Amino acid sequence: MKKILFSLAFLTCLFTSNLVSASNYKLDNVVVDELFASSEDVTFVLADQVPALTSAPMSSLASGSQTVGGFLIRAFFCGGFALHRYYMGTGGKQLFWYYFCIPVVGGVTGCVDFWWVVFQGNDAMMKFKDNPKFMVWTDN
Repeated sequence: MKKILFSLAFLTCLFTSNLVSASNYKLDNVVVDELFASSEDVTFVLADQVPALTSAPMSSLASGSQTVGGFLIRAFFCGGFALHRYYMGTGGKQLFWYYFCIPVVGGVTGCVDFWWVVFQGNDAMMKFKDNPKFMVWTDN
């Protein structure tokens, strides 16, 4: 059955490849040159000529503000490694033991942290800020 299916797929690709080819398309160089001539020239501005654009992002990074989006991205992709916990200032050897030395705990805890912040929002995320507890979502 696999051989028949593979053969049909191969034959279909073989016959349809003859229908579509690049020789059917023609490029008009005069029209392309006219479009380039009528286009707007875009030049790059040096960073020292626009100090307001370069200083705004750095000031927000220097303040150490954590966002829900940053937390959720770290919790989703690297929740099993506790990267979202380090992002919020929670850390230490206790997290190392839980996340890396006990199988499955890191992935399950990262999943719980992610969905808890998705449903509860900024209030839930702020409970992670400098909180040394492992189970942050409990009130104990």
